[in-house]
Amino acid sequence: MRLTFYIDRPDAPVSAVMINVAFSGKRFRFSTGISVAPANWNHERQEIRAADPDRAAHTKRLHAIESEIRAAYHSIPFGKDGKAVSSESVNEFQQRIKYFLAANDTASNTTSIHDCFDVFIQSYRKASRTGMVTNQRPSEATLGRYRLVANRLKHFSNDRHTELAFNNIDEHFYRDFVAWLSTDQNLYDGAVGNHIKVLKTFMRWAQDQGFHDNNSYTRFYKPDPVAETIALSANELRSIRDADLTDSHKLARVRDHFLLQAYTGLRYGDLIKIGPQNFDRVHGFIHVPITKTETRPIIPITSPLEQLLERYPSLFFEFNSIVKANVYLKQLGERVGLNSPVIEGQSKNGKRFETTVPKYMLLTTHVARRSFVTISLEFGLQDSFIRLVTGHKTNDVMQTHYAKPSPEVVRDAVNNAWSRL
Repeated sequence: MRLTFYIDRPDAPVSAVMINVAFSGKRFRFSTGISVAPANWNHERQEIRAADPDRAAHTKRLHAIESEIRAAYHSIPFGKDGKAVSSESVNEFQQRIKYFLAANDTASNTTSIHDCFDVFIQSYRKASRTGMVTNQRPSEATLGRYRLVANRLKHFSNDRHTELAFNNIDEHFYRDFVAWLSTDQNLYDGAVGNHIKVLKTFMRWAQDQGFHDNNSYTRFYKPDPVAETIALSANELRSIRDADLTDSHKLARVRDHFLLQAYTGLRYGDLIKIGPQNFDRVHGFIHVPITKTETRPIIPITSPLEQLLERYPSLFFEFNSIVKANVYLKQLGERVGLNSPVIEGQSKNGKRFETTVPKYMLLTTHVARRSFVTISLEFGLQDSFIRLVTGHKTNDVMQTHYAKPSPEVVRDAVNNAWSRL
């Protein structure tokens, strides 16, 4: 692919900056939406000269456009002869660039946070771990969180009788917005932190697009939740495994899926993607790429997992949505007697609030992943081996969020240790 930026009308006082893209015998011409004085355009280097007052913003936008074009090009399936497989794929390329440029043009002509947030939701693409922009869109659940934050920003703006703009997203806005989320919206610190995380992602995207140069958002603090998380002990997992659920197909199925997750340590989002193609029964592994961390873990087919798979000879699984799965898991936990009291903690405005609930009320799909870590530690498996299965990059994350031994396990371990005195 050959990509060229150039001035449309070199003899005019002000001219649009154009893009010429050529590949596979085809040529496309687009307008960047940027206009400069021809004297401020470096033809040889295809860039804006330092004399242009808007050089920084324009340069960021040109880089963003070039990155989008290259990403769109690399998403085209090519044949062995180097030609595009179909005219449809070429048309999709052209439409994608036109949409991106139209979205950028809309955002560049407004300082309104609300208008730009809509463009962000429609056009944002995830970056790889190396920072390279990819063709991958966020999940629908993530986009739902983006829309929620966008709506809350509009609500906040209406309550404060002010139109939000990039230049007033500062420390004063941050303190006011966090206080409004906590008091007016009655959100706990974990939910407030998620709003701030999304806001910072949006502000970083907008800055990369050249829509602002306000760095105040980088100093926004994301409150960390203090909500309790649980994991099951080996005995509790056995009680789920051995429960007689012949009278409830629904609970039997969610039980098997929970065990499948607990035996592999997979996140639910990765678990629901597995099928026959992921199982290597000859060598005893499950091969599943991890979406979140872009890693390929080592997941052995253990004897408990092998026994579970005997009930599914086709290796096809019909998974519930995560919402339904979490509802059914609480019913399952109550049925098998996970009634031990657990102190559930939440924080709001930095103050902790505690309530006591039966353990089954905290049973979710992610408890299965935590239980894999906790039970593996209980059985004496090394931390480094556990991380190779779960895909955790560091031991700190695993120990902080996933290693949740039960009080009974801690009690017995300490008693056994001190019995040697």
